[in-house]
Order: sequence, then C-alpha cells, then structure tokens
Amino acid sequence: MIKRALYAIAYNLLLCPGLLFACYKLYWPRQGKRAFGRRWIEHFGFGKRTEPVDLWFHAVSVGEVIASTALIKATLKARPDWQILVTTTTATGAEEVRKRLGDRVQHRFAPFDLLPCIALFLHRYQPRRLWIMETELWPNWLWLAKRRNIPTALINARMSERSARRYQRFATVAELLFGRLDWIGAQYPDDAKRFIQIGAKAHQVATTGSIKFDITLDESRIGAARAQRHSLFGDRPVLAAISTHRGEDQPILEMAHQLRQNHPKLLLVLVPRHPERFDEVALLASRFGPIVRRSEKSDVSAKTLTYVGDTMGELLDLLAMSDIALMGGSLEPIGGHNYLEPAALGVPCVSGPYDFNFSEISQQLQHAGALVVDTQTDQLAEQIAQWLSQREAYTQASNAAHQVVTRNRGALQKTLDQLLHY
Repeated sequence: MIKRALYAIAYNLLLCPGLLFACYKLYWPRQGKRAFGRRWIEHFGFGKRTEPVDLWFHAVSVGEVIASTALIKATLKARPDWQILVTTTTATGAEEVRKRLGDRVQHRFAPFDLLPCIALFLHRYQPRRLWIMETELWPNWLWLAKRRNIPTALINARMSERSARRYQRFATVAELLFGRLDWIGAQYPDDAKRFIQIGAKAHQVATTGSIKFDITLDESRIGAARAQRHSLFGDRPVLAAISTHRGEDQPILEMAHQLRQNHPKLLLVLVPRHPERFDEVALLASRFGPIVRRSEKSDVSAKTLTYVGDTMGELLDLLAMSDIALMGGSLEPIGGHNYLEPAALGVPCVSGPYDFNFSEISQQLQHAGALVVDTQTDQLAEQIAQWLSQREAYTQASNAAHQVVTRNRGALQKTLDQLLHY
C-alpha cells in the first residue's frame, strides 16, 4: 500500500515537467500539423458542458478512430438512446471523428492526466462508463474513474512479450494500471495470458479477437479511388510505401530504383506517417527523379517516378490505387503498422522485420502467402518483382489477403456483447 502511494506521488510530481513536453508536442506549430484553435483548453478539462453522457469512448488518434468506428456505430445501433462522447488526443484524430461519425457523437479533446484536469472533465460530463481503445492507459484517469464507480474497459488490447517483460519489472506500476480496469478485451490468447501474468485478474480478461478484422470499406469510395488510379497512373504497376518513418524513405527509394531495372514503368507511391515530414520526404524523393505531390493535384506523366502522398485522410484511397504495399514502421524498430486495410483490399504486402505491434496478424498473412517479411530490402525487392512478373502468383497472394480478413471477422460483435453484458 505504501509502495503504491509512493509511486503515485512520484508519478504526479513528474507530470509537471512532462506536461511542458506534451504541450510542446501538441501545440508548437509545424508545417503540415493541424492546429487545435481555441479548443486547446479541452486538454485541461474545460469545454462546452453537456448532459451526463452514457459512454466516454477514448481513441488516441487517427488509427484508433478508424479501428473503433464500426464498434461505435454498432453501439449506437444497440443503444440508440445513449449519448456518446468520443475523445482523442490529436487534432487529426478529431477530424477523423468528424468525418466518420459526424453529429452522431460528441467530441472533446482528452484531458491531460493531471488530477485537476481529469476531475474537472469528469465533473462536466459525468460519464456512466469509460471504454478505452487498445492501450492508452493513464493512472489518474483510472484512479478517479474507480473512485467514482465508473466501469472501465480496455478494448482490442494487445500485450507484446517485450511490453509484458517491462511491466513485470515494475509490478506496482502494472497494478496501478491494470488492477483498476474492470474488463479487458484481449485480441488473442497470448495477449490475454500476458495481461494475467502482469497482474490483471483472470475473470476480468476475455479473448475477443481483433475488431480491426471487422473492417468495413466504403465500396463507392474504393471504386472512385480505382477509377482515379486509371486516370492518373494509367496501366503502370504501383508500389505503395505506407506510413514511412525517418530512416526508411531512402532504402525504399533505392529499392524502387532497383526494381525499375526490370520494371521501368513502376510508380512508387510514398506516404510519410507524419505531416511534418511531407516536405522533407518530397525533397529526398526528388533526388531520385521527377515527383508529383498529391496535394498539388498535378498530372502524373510517364516520367514521374514517385507520387508523394502528402495529404491527410487519404491512406485508404492511395492503397486502393496500388498493387503492392510496403508497410512502414517495419524497416526501423517502430513496430510496424496495421496490415488489415491493404489485406481487405486484396493488396499483398511486404514488410521489414520490425512488425511486432502486429505479430498475430503478420503471422496469419505470412502463413497464407499474402505477406513477406525480411530483414533485407533486396529480398523484399525480389518478392515484389515476382508478384509484378507472375500474374498467377500475384492473384493467389491477393485472394489470400482478402480471405484472412474474411475468416477472422466477428470480434466486433463478440466485444460489444461482452461490454454491454458486463
């Protein structure tokens, strides 16, 4: 008890300098970075007061909003009388909520984990339950929710071996986090086992599968993107490097250059993960030959080598315009990005070795022949070249990707049933 209290005191003392860094990351203007405007005060617990909300649903940023949209819509269908408040940390996440859910939910920016901020937030909105997407856990949120008897659930949760080892070294910290949750929906049995190993109670942990497999694609949007591909790119083969991080663009550009020796019409669609890198990546790509930036809305000529995806919210469109995807965050030790959107579109993938954030999905896609993972970009280039040259092998990989998604559907309804029952 004393040890937990000391950890809590130390944590709250460290929050003040941590808050300065958080404010810098969130508010310091950078090119391509979406501003918060006057709504920045919501991070401190302020904002337009509402009637008490039935559900506070937290999704950090764009990826979590995309993953949770279907669950939120299903919740509204099952409980049409509920008032749902969705919080995000980032402005891009807020924009994604607006685009995907409109006025069906309310949106606020999530409060900082300072006790006065979260106390004010809870006082203003009085949520009856809190659902958190994936692993965005904050000690003061959970402590005050517990004190106010607000049932708290962690949805679509992952726990990698590396993270579990870290938590086991700091058992008191794990208890401060996971011991205050009422329900954990783990994606896979290994995740559930690790949550229990680090202190979660077995009866509070369920294996639900990943709700991300229950992805629903807007067929009209996909059709429009593929029509645009034909008008923009013609019959050129397209390799999309998706959500790249610093240190990955150079080897990807070199790989594309290597592939063009046998596939001279290859077009690389290069999509940096963070908007503040758009200019930097465009400059780097231009050193390899002519480029077009998507934001310029210019024509792509036969001489264009790289099409830079420097817009927000169009990742799905760019994937639908592609033949093969290389997932960023995997050539550097970031942990990779979600394979499911390309898989649902029937786009085979290649990846570097660092895809540990999506290891279960990765293993399924690899086993099906829809994903190739390798430490060497030369080996990835060989696989891409094979798919470009052998239509039958490409078709098999494309069909296999789609089948993996179809086979794993159902986690969304299972998750919702258990949440509403609990």
